[in-house]
Amino acid sequence: MSMDSPISRRDLLAGATCAAVFSCRDATAATLRSFEESVSQSKSATVQTVLGPLDGAKLGFCQSHEHVCSTSAGFWNAWPEILGGRAQFIQAAVDKLRKAKEEGLDSFIDLTTMDLGRDIRLIEEVSRKSGVHIIPCTGHWLDPSWSTKQRTVEELTQFFIREIQVGIEGTGIKAGVIKAANDIEGITPFGEKLLRAAARACKATGTPISTHTFALDRIGEKQADIFEQEQISPSMVCIGHSDDTTDLGYLTGLARRGFYLGMDRLRGGSPLAPGASPPDRPRATLDERLGCIRRLVDGGFANRVMLGTDVPITMTLVSTADLASRDARNPDGIRFVRRHVVPRLKEMGVAEEAIRVMTVENPRRFLVRT
Repeated sequence: MSMDSPISRRDLLAGATCAAVFSCRDATAATLRSFEESVSQSKSATVQTVLGPLDGAKLGFCQSHEHVCSTSAGFWNAWPEILGGRAQFIQAAVDKLRKAKEEGLDSFIDLTTMDLGRDIRLIEEVSRKSGVHIIPCTGHWLDPSWSTKQRTVEELTQFFIREIQVGIEGTGIKAGVIKAANDIEGITPFGEKLLRAAARACKATGTPISTHTFALDRIGEKQADIFEQEQISPSMVCIGHSDDTTDLGYLTGLARRGFYLGMDRLRGGSPLAPGASPPDRPRATLDERLGCIRRLVDGGFANRVMLGTDVPITMTLVSTADLASRDARNPDGIRFVRRHVVPRLKEMGVAEEAIRVMTVENPRRFLVRT
């Protein structure tokens, strides 16, 4: 396995500069650490899961961006057969997560919003039967319904706050994260409302934000700008899908500003199966993603990185052929981080302590509630 990912000379220089900055422990880094220490001291140790508040010390090895199931609103009620049937799906999901737990996965953030067909009782049952802690979210993904599109920033904010403070879908299960999504089209009018509502709900409740973004067009920087305008701490935000790019300057720039980087599409396997659709634009390869993580760690940014796969146990957002291709290319599913990413990072010289920071300490610091 080569560690020489095709990153530009500019990016390598940026990484070298980053390392120098951290080795000197300049005033900016010291200020960030001081701020995080004060935030950590002011926070309780509670993480909100589908089974209720959890002592943060019990969170363990936590992946930052996963899904039990990604579908569309209403599918579990109107068309459960397309998902294999509710009871059959729950049993399959429990079996997979029990195996993942045996291999060291303790918890994950489930970033399934209402428009992604979130069924909070289903997620609760899967968590309870598998023994894996699951942190649910409020917020919204990419495709708003007409009813959602018409809502104001204030209305969206209040909806997010209700799911955080009162409960989700008429239950007492409370959201532990707020999701906001912007993609290849950039920051649309609804996308901006969503970001601002997420920020205001974050400020009102102390609940962190995790984003979906299109790293190839540096959309995370635009998200970061809006969050800073709304005056929320960057340490309350994880810019997701950051590993889709090899632009180390982009990644270190966000990390220097204090944002977490979701290196959370860590999955691999064989080429696309016949009949499956290729990606709309080429993302980074697995080797390139691992190379970027190593360079971030070498540059002193391990405390800004979290890992995940973003591989739903099942989904209907792609065709049946695409889903079969994805499963064939990554039969390990959510276990890919423990089975492949962690061992390969160790082979590349990433220290055990740095891996623990990215998989245990950072998620705990990110998720604990005020």
